[in-house]
Amino acid sequence: MKKIVYIVKTKLHYYPPCISQIRMLKDLGIEVEVLYGSSEYSAIKILKEEKIVCTKVGNLNENEKFKFQKVINWLKFRLSLSKKMKCYDKNETFFWFGTAETVIPMLGNLFKYKYIVSLLELMDKQHLKLFLLKPIVKKALAITVCEEGRAYLQKDWWNLKKLPFVFPNKTYKHERNKNITPSCDITKKYVKKIGNEKFILYQGIIQNTEELIEIARALNKTIKKFKLVLMGIDKYNSVKKIKEIYDNILFIPYIPSPLHLEITSRAYIGITYYRPDDLNRVFCAPNKIYEYSGFGIPMLCNDVLGLKNTVGKSGAAVCIDLKEDNIVNAIDRIDKEYKEFSLKSTQFFESTDNEATMKNLLDYIGFWSK
Repeated sequence: MKKIVYIVKTKLHYYPPCISQIRMLKDLGIEVEVLYGSSEYSAIKILKEEKIVCTKVGNLNENEKFKFQKVINWLKFRLSLSKKMKCYDKNETFFWFGTAETVIPMLGNLFKYKYIVSLLELMDKQHLKLFLLKPIVKKALAITVCEEGRAYLQKDWWNLKKLPFVFPNKTYKHERNKNITPSCDITKKYVKKIGNEKFILYQGIIQNTEELIEIARALNKTIKKFKLVLMGIDKYNSVKKIKEIYDNILFIPYIPSPLHLEITSRAYIGITYYRPDDLNRVFCAPNKIYEYSGFGIPMLCNDVLGLKNTVGKSGAAVCIDLKEDNIVNAIDRIDKEYKEFSLKSTQFFESTDNEATMKNLLDYIGFWSK
C-alpha cells in the first residue's frame, strides 16, 4: 500500500505549513507517517490525536549555538534517517521533506527514492544552500513553495521542468470563531490581562524596531486609543524602547503554535511587515496573514509585493509606507470601515484552496496510479 513519509529535521512546531500538509494528506485518505528530529509536544499532540504515527530520529542537540554543533546534528540526522528510510518499501513509499534544512543533509543519498521537497524560504542570499539544493531539487518528483513569485524565481534558478506547486501558508483546520476559550494557564493569564480592551496585535519575532516605534507614535494620535500587544520573541530587547513611546503595551512571550491563536483570535487589527532588503522578504509569505484572516481580522501592512498582491489586493489590509502619519490614517480608516475590511479578510482566507493544489500534486507525481 502506498504511503507518504513526511520528514522535518528540527523544531517541527515552528512550521505550521508542514503540520498543515501532513494533516491534509491524512484527510485525503493517504497513509502518512512523520519522522522528526525535534519538536515541542504541542505539534506532536495534534498529529497523534489524528492517528498519525510520529517517530523521532537522530537524537539531535536542539541548541545549535556553534557551527560544529550544526554539522554534528546534520551528520547524526543523515545517518539516522538513512537507516530509517531503508526500512520502507521504496516502490510504495514517497518521502516528503518539509524544509530545506531537512533535505540538504541527505545530499547524495536520495537517488533511489521517490521524494518531494517543500521550500519554505527563498534563500536568495544563502548561496551555499542554493548550491547544495540544486542537484536535490532537480531530481525531486515535485517542489512546493508558499508564494507564487518564489515559484517563478526558483523555476528559473534551477531550470526546473515544472513550476513548483504553490501552497500559501494557510492554517489547516483553522478555528474560525473569534475569542477562543483559553485552554492553558499561559493563555488564560494574558487573556485576563487584556480584558475587554480592543487591541492591535503584532506577532512573531519582534525586530525592525523602527517600524514598531512608528506604530507606537501613531497610536498616540489615532482617534480611538488601542492597546498594542506584542506577542513573540523579543530577540533584540525592542519592547522596552517601544514602551518609551507608547505606554499601553502588553508583551506576551512566545506561545507554541497553535495555542497562540487563543490570543490572536481576540485581536482587532493585525500587523504584518517586512523590510524589502532581500527577495525572500519582498516575496514574503507569512503565516500570520492567514492566522489573522481566519478570524476576519483586518490588517495593517507595509507595501512589499508579497503583501500588496495578497491581503492588499483583496481589500483585507491597508498596505502603506509605515510612517507615523500614514499609520494614523490607516488605523482610523480601518476602524471606520471595520465591517468591510473584516468581510474582505474572511473572503481572502476562504479564497485559498490548498486542498485542490494537494490533489493536483498527488496526481502529478503519480501517487494515485496503480
